[in-house]
Amino acid sequence: MTIELRLASYAHEIRFDEISQGAIETARSSLIDILGVTLAGQSRPEIRLLQRVVGRWGGSPDCSVLGTLLRLPPPSAALLNGAASRVLDFDDVVDPLGIHPSVAVFAPLAAVAGLKRGEVDGRDLLAAMAIGQDLCTRLARVRRETLLESGRYDLSKVIGGAAAAARLFGLDRNGILAAMGIAYTSALGEAQCMVEGAPTVSYQQGLVAANAVRAVLLAAEGFDGAHAFLTGRYGLFSAFEPGSKVEDMLAGLGTTFAGDSDIAYKPYPTCRPNISAACLALELSRRAGFYPEDIARVEISMNRQIFDLVCAPPDRKWRPSTPIEARFGMAYTVAAALVGGDVSIDDYDARALSRPNVLALSELVVPRVDPRCEIAELGTHGRIALSLITRDGRREEGFVDRPKGNPSDPMTREEIVDKFFRCIICSDRVTGFERARSMVEAIDGFDADAGGVDRLFDLAVAVPAAE
Repeated sequence: MTIELRLASYAHEIRFDEISQGAIETARSSLIDILGVTLAGQSRPEIRLLQRVVGRWGGSPDCSVLGTLLRLPPPSAALLNGAASRVLDFDDVVDPLGIHPSVAVFAPLAAVAGLKRGEVDGRDLLAAMAIGQDLCTRLARVRRETLLESGRYDLSKVIGGAAAAARLFGLDRNGILAAMGIAYTSALGEAQCMVEGAPTVSYQQGLVAANAVRAVLLAAEGFDGAHAFLTGRYGLFSAFEPGSKVEDMLAGLGTTFAGDSDIAYKPYPTCRPNISAACLALELSRRAGFYPEDIARVEISMNRQIFDLVCAPPDRKWRPSTPIEARFGMAYTVAAALVGGDVSIDDYDARALSRPNVLALSELVVPRVDPRCEIAELGTHGRIALSLITRDGRREEGFVDRPKGNPSDPMTREEIVDKFFRCIICSDRVTGFERARSMVEAIDGFDADAGGVDRLFDLAVAVPAAE
């Protein structure tokens, strides 16, 4: 049996009770996390623009754009939901790999749940989420180059998202195989948009979701794609990722899952190395009793991949002009953390970017590339080392190998739920608290409540889109 067929068989055949309890609970936490992040993201200006443009394209109103009253064809709804899931850079990740598994899976699953209203129960959704997270992680883990080394930003994620959505749609093994092969045709992802702070960071994720949904719908009608989409002469790992250890992808398939020990949640809405630097800066300043006005210099060391992502070009990362530049700016994020004592969604609003006290402190950040921060087992993230130096010569320093939210330093269930509430209230200050509580109750009741999925997505579209 080929590797591709093994993966399709796994996605089709594994039962809910064969998935580890840890992976199921991670899928549950990820649904809470990604739903909150998506609803908060729908109000961002670049997502509002996409809503206006895609909404004009029209089509059958089969699926909801979460957090709005828009109903659009499944690929269009998935595009907008996928873009909103990614726009805040607040979704979960796999730290050594730099991938964002849930954002690749959630929007396609939401579209299928809308199409299959009354047919999908909570256990179905949790299982599909766990399978999608696992496949996205497996496909990424065997690559020879990291996504920041190559600039190919996780081309395989659309295949994992399509497999999960095909499973939820009810396709058989051959149908899932076809959907994965069709999805390969539309594999995409580039990292230049992150370096430049372009809004295509989130748009490309919307395209991934839309393409995954198209692949499932085409496969459901009997359309087919290449079957050797991973291992063939021009399959993914031959054409785009040569030198990868493809055979390792099957290790532990069906017995160990990404949800057991790989998924990491973000406490702050920014890219992962910025979280490490901001958390470390806050820890050091609080331990030493430093105030922002005491600080003369902030020295930060990192590997080359991270430096190129969050420190270059300097004019955009120290004094960002757009929210996206700010989210990918380490100097700005560390300064915002030290000034505010935390990092919030509001710190990346356009009106927040010109705060004189934050920009003045940002100018005191001095980053550098340190080869000692290039540690193989830490992957893309590497080590982040930081020193705070005060005006009177005091110095506090430390380093982070695994950021807050990593399974080795996890966010608690209470912290994830609190983040969810903050995201919902950010998007709905009138009824957000009650809606958030009801949505968490729906997800927690998935194991026993057959109608919980429909109720969850009803709650998620109850608020009209702001004009």
